[in-house]
Amino acid sequence: MDCFIHQTHGRVRVRLAILKGNLSFCRTLVRELSALPGVQKVAANDVSGSVVVYFNPSVVPSSSILRVFQRRKLLGNLVAFPNARVHPLPVARRSKPLVEDWVVETVSYASRAIVKSLLEAALQRTGQIILKKILP
Repeated sequence: MDCFIHQTHGRVRVRLAILKGNLSFCRTLVRELSALPGVQKVAANDVSGSVVVYFNPSVVPSSSILRVFQRRKLLGNLVAFPNARVHPLPVARRSKPLVEDWVVETVSYASRAIVKSLLEAALQRTGQIILKKILP
């Protein structure tokens, strides 16, 4: 089930494929969401399958609004509710690596080089010991 959630301060938009063409279900959601304290306005569009909720975040958190959809099993695989202070869902992956990524790669490369040189030294020494035993 396609589910898109976008939120800003005091506003949540939920787009669901199941709402498309389902006017009676949209009206039911509008009634249920409008009953929440702190909700100022709810608009549903059965053509686009979208529900927009305007609310006062100091009265009702966005998670309470999204729980209405969750109780009806409309959010599917949503594990956590988005916070109004974070980016909209889904969050795009970052395009540029951070400094931490560079440090991890450098340490990894250096540790591989150290292990390689230690193994080469150990093999060389082992080979010398074997040769001394074979050729007195």
